[in-house]
Amino acid sequence: MRLPVELRLRIYEVVLGQRKVHVAYEFAPHEYRTYKRREVLEWRWWHSICSWDMTEYEPWKNIFHDQCRGKGSVYGNPGPPNGMMGRLKLDVSLLWTCRTMWVVLSTRYLSLRLLNSKLTRRRYSEAIDILYSTTTFNFANHELLRSFPSLVVPQRFAAITSIEMTWIFVNLGIYIFPNADITLYNEMWAMLADMPHLRHLKIAVAAYECPQPVPLQLQETWLEPLDRLKGKPMQVFEVQVPESYGRHFHVDETSHFKLSTFPDIVLSVCTLGTM
Repeated sequence: MRLPVELRLRIYEVVLGQRKVHVAYEFAPHEYRTYKRREVLEWRWWHSICSWDMTEYEPWKNIFHDQCRGKGSVYGNPGPPNGMMGRLKLDVSLLWTCRTMWVVLSTRYLSLRLLNSKLTRRRYSEAIDILYSTTTFNFANHELLRSFPSLVVPQRFAAITSIEMTWIFVNLGIYIFPNADITLYNEMWAMLADMPHLRHLKIAVAAYECPQPVPLQLQETWLEPLDRLKGKPMQVFEVQVPESYGRHFHVDETSHFKLSTFPDIVLSVCTLGTM
């Protein structure tokens, strides 16, 4: 019996939707290398479907402490389940959830069998739209977000509604901000503002401890670029900053974004001397 399109779309959304996918560009993830797979290792895109319910790990349930791609613990709390990393293929292959070692996707998985044997071109088109529009994409850093549009057709990138990621901007944590870093920081916010369907955004901006004395343009440099998103109908818009910066930022309750903090990255300085 042929299912009506409305029911097919609902099934696709239940099976494919509402997941977080970690996106990385690496030579090969460490856990993957240890298994000595026969495949030739190379620089390439990888993905992992998130399997960690971070709401269980108070007070570290923020994206800066999201260590879903690794093992171990987070400030003494149990770490996430082991995640599988696969060759990035942003289509129905993401059906497979990841709770085992990191491996490269192959045709033995249900998702690719579905793709190869049961999904027509039309149904693939239906499913891929839902995948992009209901998935939360978690990029390992801002450079990956900048490069991602070159991997997918424009309408797929435009369909993305949800992004979570960490930006490492060390030079925004020094007393005099380099112009190149300020320009890049502004360009990243402009890129997000240009995404037509973006509705869910969580960004953790990481830098070393806030310098003392505090730079005069600190809040202007860090927070004014967020005004580019003021006109967007955002459902979730949260920015996380180190605690030493957050205490100098003033954001009222009517702001179009929520500001929260995470513990600072402490830079240790060792001085070598003679006795």
